[in-house]
Amino acid sequence: MVPRRALALLAFAPLPAGAQEAGHRFAVLRNGEPIGTHTVTFEQRDGERVAISEFLVLPKVMGVVVYRYEHRYAEATREGRFLRVASRLNRQGRIVEVRAEAAADGVTVQGPDGTLRLPRDAAPLSWWEPQRFGRVPLFGTTTGQPMRVAFERTPLPASGGRVLVRGELEVELRYDGAGRWAGFATKGEDGSDILYAPA
Repeated sequence: MVPRRALALLAFAPLPAGAQEAGHRFAVLRNGEPIGTHTVTFEQRDGERVAISEFLVLPKVMGVVVYRYEHRYAEATREGRFLRVASRLNRQGRIVEVRAEAAADGVTVQGPDGTLRLPRDAAPLSWWEPQRFGRVPLFGTTTGQPMRVAFERTPLPASGGRVLVRGELEVELRYDGAGRWAGFATKGEDGSDILYAPA
């Protein structure tokens, strides 16, 4: 699937060397009601940038958790290049783990359907890494499978811009003037509106 038209790419500039990178924290809303959180923190470890993502959805009825979706993963990069990722999803007690590691001859992905070999420039679909969108093969951290998605970028007044994701995922992403991830909107499996609000 190819985007309908070419649009100017947003500027996603890297941080200066030695700068402390701020993370992301969102409240997850379903039809306007809070149901969870998504946080991303960044650490520097031996020259590697490690992103730790925690997506927790635990809606409650009268104080009782009625659904559990917990997705945690850690992704390492060096100078913008993907190195490895380890992911664990708990969806209502069903555990799915995905691991991937890059080497000179390709990326090895181990997921619930076995082991795949992907091109050496493949990387996980991580919302805070928009410079990958449409430029490298992407795979899912909850499936271990290549993603069938396309991206349409639109600059917006007074902000960095919007990215529409189309294909097996239908998502609207927002980025601020510095290119940082600032928003997320999609539809739930039941047709509900899922929105991220800064927390």
